[in-house]
Amino acid sequence: MNATIPTRREERRDERRDMILDVARDCFVAEGYAATSMSMISARLGGSKGTLYNYFKSKEELFAAVMQRQCGALAETLFDVAHEGATPRERLEHFADSFLRLLLTAESRGIHRLVVAENERFPEIGKVFYETGPKVLLTKIGGYLSDLMDRGILRKADPFIAAQQFKDLAISGVLQPRIWGVITEDMTGEEMELQVRQAVDTFLRAYRPD
Repeated sequence: MNATIPTRREERRDERRDMILDVARDCFVAEGYAATSMSMISARLGGSKGTLYNYFKSKEELFAAVMQRQCGALAETLFDVAHEGATPRERLEHFADSFLRLLLTAESRGIHRLVVAENERFPEIGKVFYETGPKVLLTKIGGYLSDLMDRGILRKADPFIAAQQFKDLAISGVLQPRIWGVITEDMTGEEMELQVRQAVDTFLRAYRPD
């Protein structure tokens, strides 16, 4: 069955939606969740607030969409069909490399700071961030790890917890120091490769079959 080809009108709407999400993300990161309003976003877009509400009914819904798109980009990279035939080690290295590359971007670091800074006053944004971002990705990776456990490649364990531990190993000693400003330079290719290899080595040793 052939996929439906989007009309030019649908394409324009998608382009407009992407533009809204870009502007909203920049506003949230620069101004904070509390200070950002739908009026501010519509003004920076150069359109009416009514047009913005045609796409998103509230600031909360818009924030959730920003989170979904940010993590959706990582999900697409993680589960790229080009890596479906890779060995478990190669696939895990691909996961770890993708985590690092996306989470170390200025946009991702800014969103992380935003959620931490605003969560005390607006706990709903932490929940939205987790439900639409990390939880979705960890569930997908957990599904892959569960398959490896069923095949005897990894020892049996809770696949979601294993996914959390894998993610933590991938970013260990790198992400937080970068967010805190302790590390100010981007990782070199060699540093990235070493970080990924060590993370996967440690994970495979920890989950080696009994």
